[in-house]
Amino acid sequence: MTQPQAKPRAKLTGADYMAQTPPSHRGRRYQLIEGELIAMAGPNEPHQVFIGDLFVEVRTQTRTLGIGEARISPFDVAIDEHNTFQPDMLFVSNERRQIFDGHGVTGAPDVVVEVLSESTRRRDFTVKLPVYGRSGVREAWMADLRAATVAKYVGDGRAMTLAQVYGANDILTSEAMPGVAIELGPIFALTPAVA
Repeated sequence: MTQPQAKPRAKLTGADYMAQTPPSHRGRRYQLIEGELIAMAGPNEPHQVFIGDLFVEVRTQTRTLGIGEARISPFDVAIDEHNTFQPDMLFVSNERRQIFDGHGVTGAPDVVVEVLSESTRRRDFTVKLPVYGRSGVREAWMADLRAATVAKYVGDGRAMTLAQVYGANDILTSEAMPGVAIELGPIFALTPAVA
């Protein structure tokens, strides 16, 4: 006797994401990844210190240069119908300012930053990075706090390619944010060790 096959679960859309995660639903963070609603664990202290200090540097420099706006998570990025991410930080250039929609952004930011953790590392590289690449993200910075590195990937509208890995003694530069130069040493020095 043949067993009936399970009906494939329908992929959720951005509209489903908005309906299931209203602003009143504080305390829990979610992402819509390839049509699946994924609950996110709260970030640890090293993550928060690192991304906070990086954000201050990026925001200060991009505003001084007048080239665009940076945002820090939680901030929805509706990449496409089945993907709404909350990167740890993002940057949108003045030329693409129209993607701000009053709630988050609709479309691909110029730059996204993901701080890797044991619970997200695999998904960040195998699922989110390819989505960023095909959606038009120009740069994705993947920060590894254990290794004290930031890997910069560049996109071509189809995929992301590793361009450079910056260490704690390097100055991170960005073609997507002309003129920005981030001294990583002070940021990593102030970041508590990852347990």
